[in-house]
Amino acid sequence: MADDPIGSYSPVAAILPERDRTMPRQEKVYDPSTKKKNKEGGDDSHADGGQNNANSHKDPHKNISDEISILDIPTEEMTKNVRDAINILLEEINFLKGELAKTRNHEAYLAEQMETDRLLHVLRRRALTAKIIFAARRVSEENIPYSFIYIIIKNSSSVGSKYGRNAYEELIVQAASALREGIEPGDIVGTLENHDFGIILPGNNITEAEMKAESLMLSLAGRSMIWQGNTINLQAGYGIGEINAGDSIESVLARAISDYNQRPDN
Repeated sequence: MADDPIGSYSPVAAILPERDRTMPRQEKVYDPSTKKKNKEGGDDSHADGGQNNANSHKDPHKNISDEISILDIPTEEMTKNVRDAINILLEEINFLKGELAKTRNHEAYLAEQMETDRLLHVLRRRALTAKIIFAARRVSEENIPYSFIYIIIKNSSSVGSKYGRNAYEELIVQAASALREGIEPGDIVGTLENHDFGIILPGNNITEAEMKAESLMLSLAGRSMIWQGNTINLQAGYGIGEINAGDSIESVLARAISDYNQRPDN
C-alpha cells in the first residue's frame, strides 16, 4: 500500500510509564465479593495458586479452639438475647448474695444482743460461763494462762432495801460502767448471780490478775450517784483464781469466791 500515509506496518513496542517511586505502593485488598468460580466449580484461588494459596486465607486461630463456650453455651449461640439473660441472672445472684450477707450480719447482731445485757452492756451469765469453758479448753490445748476475777457489789442489797429497786439497778449500772472502762482490750466482763460480776483475763497469771483487780477496785470506789438527795458510793470486793485445764464453771467460781472470803478487807 504505497499511498499509505503512515507508511509500512511495523510492530510498535508498548511503552509503560515508569512508576513514581516517591508515591506509596498500594497493597492489594482481598474482597470476597469479587471471587470468581472456575469452570470446575472451585474458586479462583485454586485456579491461580492451588491448595497452598487457598490455605493462606484460613483463620490462624481455628486450630487453637474450634469450640469456645461460656457457661457451657457455644459461642455461636451467644446471641445478644442470651447475653442479656445471663447478665440479668448474674445481677440477681449478686443481689441475693448481698441479702444473704445482710441476713447473716443481722443474725450475728441478734446473737450478740441475746448474749449481752441491754441495761448493763456486759455479757449475761450464760454467755460468760460459756467463755469460762472456752478458756479452760484453750489452757489445755495451747497452754495459755487464764485468770478469773469475781467482783461483788457489797452494798447493792442495802441500797435496794433503803431506796428501792430503781436505786439498786442504777447502782449496778454504775458498777458495770466502771468495769467496762477499767478492763483492757481482750478482757471479758459479764454478770453473775445477784448482779455480781466476773472478769476473764486471757494471758494473765495470778499476779497480773491481782494487779488488775486492785485497779478495778479503785475505779469502783471512785463511782458515786445522787439518789433522792443522798450520795451513794459504790462498795465492792473481789476474789481471784486461775482457770486450769479441764476446769468446770463451778470449780472456777468456787475458787474465786473462796479467795474473796479469805480476804480480810472484804
